Amino acid sequence: MSDRSIAFNQPSALIVEDNPFNRELLKRVLNAQNLQVMEAKNGKEALSMIRVHPFTMIFMDLLMPGMDGYETIERIRRMGVQTPIIIVSSMSSKEDRRRCLDVGGDEFLPKPIDARLLRDIAERYAAGRPADKPGDGPPLPANGEKEYPVEKQSLSLSSFSALLVEEDRERALRYKRFLEARFMEVAHVANGDQAIAIFEKNRHRFRIIVSNIFTTGIDGLGVLARFKREYPDVFFFIYADEYDADAFQLAVQLGADGVLTADRFEEAIEGMIESAIFQAGQRGSRLQSASTATQVRQAQAHLIRQGCSSNCGLMNIAYSPLSDAGGDIACCRRFNLAGRCGVFLGDVAGHNVLSSYVSAFYMGILTANWGANQRPRELLKMINSELNRSDYDQYHLCASALLWDQRRGTLRIASAGNPGPLVVRPQNGENRIIRDMEGGGMCLGLLDDEDLFLSDLFSFDPGDYLFIFSDGMERSRLIELLTSDSDILRGTLGEIGQRIVDRTIERWGQEDDMILITLKAPYPDLLVENGRHFSFSDGYKGVDRACGWVRQTLEEKGRPVDRDLYLVMIAVREALINAVCHGNRMVPGAYVDLALLFEADRFCIRVSDGGPGVDLPRDLVRIEEIDVLQTGGRGISAMRSIADETTVEGGTLTICFNDR
Repeated sequence: MSDRSIAFNQPSALIVEDNPFNRELLKRVLNAQNLQVMEAKNGKEALSMIRVHPFTMIFMDLLMPGMDGYETIERIRRMGVQTPIIIVSSMSSKEDRRRCLDVGGDEFLPKPIDARLLRDIAERYAAGRPADKPGDGPPLPANGEKEYPVEKQSLSLSSFSALLVEEDRERALRYKRFLEARFMEVAHVANGDQAIAIFEKNRHRFRIIVSNIFTTGIDGLGVLARFKREYPDVFFFIYADEYDADAFQLAVQLGADGVLTADRFEEAIEGMIESAIFQAGQRGSRLQSASTATQVRQAQAHLIRQGCSSNCGLMNIAYSPLSDAGGDIACCRRFNLAGRCGVFLGDVAGHNVLSSYVSAFYMGILTANWGANQRPRELLKMINSELNRSDYDQYHLCASALLWDQRRGTLRIASAGNPGPLVVRPQNGENRIIRDMEGGGMCLGLLDDEDLFLSDLFSFDPGDYLFIFSDGMERSRLIELLTSDSDILRGTLGEIGQRIVDRTIERWGQEDDMILITLKAPYPDLLVENGRHFSFSDGYKGVDRACGWVRQTLEEKGRPVDRDLYLVMIAVREALINAVCHGNRMVPGAYVDLALLFEADRFCIRVSDGGPGVDLPRDLVRIEEIDVLQTGGRGISAMRSIADETTVEGGTLTICFNDR
């Protein structure tokens, strides 16, 4: 965003566009027309600038993260600003154009941008009415934010009554007050059973239902399915505390008129309701509506994410979307605390709304199965089988799956249709490509012979970088950037990834969504904690050796203090047997990693395996039902009864003992 001031007596333009390439194209043409130009990357930035700068015209993209173009235009008009707004978008159907004008746009400029038409529009508005000066519209309150009176909304909601389904009383009260400012009446019930009961007694009272997806009894999805089957004219909106690709995908399939996360409720629910009511009066498919496309694009951002509970500093995902693309998946997952991680990158063919739905569908499959199935090749086979059984035969998936064992410095990767990864080693002031892996092949959903998937196992040496990327980034260009600039790998992984994406766009532009995943192999000292480590891969023999190592190490340290070492070793052996039998499922060669961690007043034994972990609340039994001296069958319950603390994170089980 430029910090240049805009003179009142000179023609000026504001560009609101999240794509830097499109912003630059618009800026060059408008500058050639002697227009002063300022830029905003999203709707929030645009509103802040409009409050303090006069503009002769505004060029507005529609599909932007956060506040989309429709909502931004509505807010601008509700501020009392009458500056001409030219919508610049690839969504150019008759319905899209009509809605743009209905929310307050003045003209439509389709993408790809015709420079001649852009010049004509700029010249016409530059010679037309003057820009609005700051201060027009409602005054600012003390907190500096604009207030948007209900009576100035483009669509009055006062004739609609709503039913709110929420168990949390504090949240329900806040949401009810928020909705009552926009509706004639809002009733509140705690769960789905009550919602159905009150609706059946007052069938003509409520036109809108807003429900938490998780409630006791019949949950939000169950209520949604029933209402859409029996009362299809009722508008139904679903929200949840966190984005859940599986649940939101199912909600849309069941006919939800909008899905959102709780942290965006007060920001987005009003616009969603207005859009749904507007669409109800229009003809056309739900998938073709601009509002639904906007919601899916916002949901798409959640499919590109760091999946670890904490940032390990060894992995980063850089992403630059195009507003008219979509259907991408990229995420990482930490399987245990011994440095066993997974990475998945997928690109669904097709640049429309359904491709984003399909990508959400496969993120759901991945989320449900990845922890239990950490073998990349087998994971691709599973997704391929699902794709071949589904009705999405035109939406094949290019994918890469990777399993990274940091402690042993190995990477196992499988790919189907995606470009092959690159391994780069900085050395003697230059970056050398030391491994250029094969890519391409057949995408998932296009083949039945699953042996055609490409797979590889190789060493990933300390200090090396690995880059996995979608086909939106050309291999030759990435290699040119990595080898021609020795400083490009300077800084954090986040800085490196974003720098490469930005420089690619600056030099060659952007034709598709761009995803770049960067990994860096750690040096051994980064994997060493305040403790001692031991690994084995030979089943019960390894358990015996590991128990001997733990006992010897504890005796050397003089631990435990004032408690029975025999009982401690019972808990340790149960943890190790659990790792071999349940975590690794007796797979030959599967590793178990131990870490003995010592603190001033306690010590912990951390056992990591290749499994998905356990659910402690479900698997525990009451302590009084256990005989800790019995042989076998004691499991986690014995560990918990003996240890002072038992925790599970993924495939890592930790038992801690306090000194007494």
